[in-house]
Amino acid sequence: MTHALVLGASGLVGGHVVQGLVARGCAVRCAGRRPREGWVRFDLTDPATFGPALAGVDRVFLVARPGDDAPQVVAAPLIEAMARAGVAHVVNLSAMGAELRPEFGLRKVELLLEASGMAFTHLRPNWFMQVFTVPPLGPLLAQRGTLALPAGDARLSFVDARDVADVAVAALLEERLRGTGLTLTGPEALDHEAAVREIARATGRPFRYHAQTDDEARAALSRSFDPARVERLVGFYRLVRAGACAPVTSDVERATGRPARRFAPFCDEHRAAWYPPHASAPVDATMGT
Repeated sequence: MTHALVLGASGLVGGHVVQGLVARGCAVRCAGRRPREGWVRFDLTDPATFGPALAGVDRVFLVARPGDDAPQVVAAPLIEAMARAGVAHVVNLSAMGAELRPEFGLRKVELLLEASGMAFTHLRPNWFMQVFTVPPLGPLLAQRGTLALPAGDARLSFVDARDVADVAVAALLEERLRGTGLTLTGPEALDHEAAVREIARATGRPFRYHAQTDDEARAALSRSFDPARVERLVGFYRLVRAGACAPVTSDVERATGRPARRFAPFCDEHRAAWYPPHASAPVDATMGT
């Protein structure tokens, strides 16, 4: 039987990876800094937690702190520990375009894996559709009715995190995807104006999009983040405006055998996320709600 360790098991992707692996008969070990019942404690900054998490494991779903500037620093000791423990295959959650940016921390993680001697699969997803439903954007959009981002009119091929998880499950269990890098996108590229129109259609609420300047974004972000993180986020949106997130691929279908989910049905499915607290979504018999 396959034995897989899933890091980030409580995250948008990791939770669905666990479900998918269990459904296909894989023995799964979930790990986290604050483990739940049946989980093993795991902390990327504490190598003492690596051994118990890796014991008896032959495959790992790796999430190497993508929000950090230098994820390779904490990933390197773990990758070495995985190789020593006899892990055969690592499915690595990276980011769209990582292979084109040698200075990018997640690309450095990719290169460490490629040099490790273990089989690898890099998953390089675009921005998740779920950014519109989870904090901070989801609640702000629900409360204010306005989405403000420095994305201009750039198009993005948003991907559903569940599709990323389905690809991860296929990669962990099927050898045909080993040694590859998969760029995971939705089947269409939308600008934020169009995305907000879909949310408004699904909810019946008058949402709007405001294209921030970089300075407006800095002022807003500085209320929540330190200056280095602010500049990193503003830099990401500079790439977005340059078209880096517009390409559409068929890699989700290549890996799973079905097309990637579209944004309009996603909005219908998640419309309750865009109502203020204590407000109710209108009943729609066609949606079963």
